[in-house]
Amino acid sequence: MFNFADLKIPLVGAPMAGGPSTPQLAVAVSNAGGLGMLAAGYLNADQLAEQAQQTRELTERPFGVNLFCPADPNDNPVNTPALLQDYRRALAPLGKQYGLDLLNDELVLPDHYGPLLDWLLAKPVPVVTFTFGCPSAEDIAQLQAVGTCVGITVTNPQDAALAAQPGANFLCVQGPNAGGHQSTFRVQDEVNQLPLSQLVPDVQAVTELPLVAGGGVGNSEDVQSLLSLGVEAVQLGTLLLLSDEAGTSQAHRDALQSGIAATQLTRAFTGRPARAIVNEFVAEFDALAPAVYPQMHYLTAPLRAKAKDSGAWQHVNAWAGDGFSQAQTKPTAKIISNLSSG
Repeated sequence: MFNFADLKIPLVGAPMAGGPSTPQLAVAVSNAGGLGMLAAGYLNADQLAEQAQQTRELTERPFGVNLFCPADPNDNPVNTPALLQDYRRALAPLGKQYGLDLLNDELVLPDHYGPLLDWLLAKPVPVVTFTFGCPSAEDIAQLQAVGTCVGITVTNPQDAALAAQPGANFLCVQGPNAGGHQSTFRVQDEVNQLPLSQLVPDVQAVTELPLVAGGGVGNSEDVQSLLSLGVEAVQLGTLLLLSDEAGTSQAHRDALQSGIAATQLTRAFTGRPARAIVNEFVAEFDALAPAVYPQMHYLTAPLRAKAKDSGAWQHVNAWAGDGFSQAQTKPTAKIISNLSSG
């Protein structure tokens, strides 16, 4: 079974669902000596099979796959339909600009978790991590039985204590400065505000499981600082968004290079808290967004797709951690080398 001690470099490429994570990016991280990750949160089993096959063809090094835990409908407010309708009304004028009828579009909520898990049990990969909750002990045991090392992403000591119970091999500790979604266990949870340098020791106080830590990593000094706390590896995502191998859309890349310096946690795009560049969409809709998931994701997805295709970065979910100004357009191997040699 995979062991972090086998890595040449203690770095993990964060799974970034929705485009940035590609087989090429995972391969580049793994071939550089770290652990590359595929992001399967929005994939179906056939899409994961294709990406995993590409990855296996390009590297003999270990890599992993990240899954989203299934959403619990009970996490959403009892007045969810009314909240969604209010948000539809707020979004409707912008939707019209892109030829969309957001007031009446039917929401289709696919559930890929079961088929994805079945595929991973039939075609095991070295590592599987979970986001947005704690998988069952049965799911963890099944993955471990086929030789897969299992990790759970946590954002606070309370969830870390819960995640340690069903038998995971390690935890990914995510700080509040991380780009993209925070891996809160419940939709309604507010984000932990403890800096990662304090969060890691607090998690170590409630579990002896090995830890990977990340969130807002901007340079080699950040990496060394986290490693000095005793974590097995440091996870980085935002620093790879502009890399040659990342599937980051041009609109997202333009947002990162727009000169806007501010990021904030917002529910405006998906109903879950996620850190994004403060573009026009965030500024206009953040205060109106209900804490509803996954319906919010699928409500705004067509609008975001249209904006991305037209290059309108002001209306895309430009996920970015606080260290995004240090992201560079260059090969991933060079980025990894600079972080590890520094």
